[in-house]
Amino acid sequence: MKEKSIILVGGPDSGKSNYLARLWLAIQSQKYDLLASTTPGDVRYVESIAEHLLQGQFVPRTEPEEKNREFHVSVKTKDESIIADIIVPDILGEIWGRAVSTLEIPEKWLKALRKSTAAVLFVRVQSENNVNPLNWVTSQELLKIGIGDDKEQVIPTQIVLMELLRFIDENINRKSNTKPKVAIVVTAFDLLHVDEAKDGPQKYLEDEFPMFAGRISDIDTLEVKVFGSSVVSGDFEAEGFTDQFFNRGIHNSGYIVELGADGKFVENDDITIPINWLLNVT
Repeated sequence: MKEKSIILVGGPDSGKSNYLARLWLAIQSQKYDLLASTTPGDVRYVESIAEHLLQGQFVPRTEPEEKNREFHVSVKTKDESIIADIIVPDILGEIWGRAVSTLEIPEKWLKALRKSTAAVLFVRVQSENNVNPLNWVTSQELLKIGIGDDKEQVIPTQIVLMELLRFIDENINRKSNTKPKVAIVVTAFDLLHVDEAKDGPQKYLEDEFPMFAGRISDIDTLEVKVFGSSVVSGDFEAEGFTDQFFNRGIHNSGYIVELGADGKFVENDDITIPINWLLNVT
C-alpha cells in the first residue's frame, strides 16, 4: 500500500473541520467511489465533529487544548485500482495564522507538512475572518518587507493565502516524479448569489483575492485545482433550512463544484472529489 499524507491548511473559520466531517460521512456511506478499506483505529475526533452536522449544526471552532485531532484512514476505490493510506493532521487554523504573522511554523507541524504528499488549502466565502484585499501596491509592499510579528496588524486574507501556498510549495514532500497536488477548496459556496456561483470558484477568487488567484495561475512547481464546496447545500442559520436538511438527509446534502472537461462548471454531490483528485482517482 502506498501511503498518502494529505495535510489540511487554512486559517480559523476556513471550513476545514466541516469539510473533514462531511468527507468522513461520505466515505462511510459507500455511496461514492472512495471507500474505507479498514476501520480506522481512532475515529473519536472525526465522529465527534461529524455528529454536529448530523444534528443540524456546523462544527464549532476547535479549541487549542483539544487533543487527538489527527485523522488516519485507509481508503480504496470500488475497483481497488487505488489503495492508499491517508493521514490528515488537521492542524488548528490559529497555528497557520500565527505562522503567517511570524513567518515561522512550529517544528512539529513543519515535519507534518514535509511528510505530506498533497494538500488542501481552504478559504471560506463570507467568513468574518476574511480581511478585504488591499490594493495591489500596498499588498506587494507587505510581501517585500515581510509581515513581522505585530499582533495588532491585520493581514489581508489574500496575503495569508499566498503565504500559506508558499509554505506548502517550499516544504511539501517531492519524492515523487510528479508535481505535488494542491486542492484549493472554496467552502460555504452556497452563500454566493446564484449569479456569482455560476461563474465558478476560480472567478470568486479572482474577484475577492486577485493576487492569490494570479499566483495560482502562475505557479509551475505545484499542480493546483480550485473547487467549490458546500457540506450540506445550505446554511443552518437560514430560516427553514434545518427542517429541509433533516427531510433530505445528510447523504442527499452537500456538493462540489469543479470545472468539467467541456469547460463548464459542474455541480456534483460527491464531496470526496477533491480528495479523489489528490489521489489520482479521477
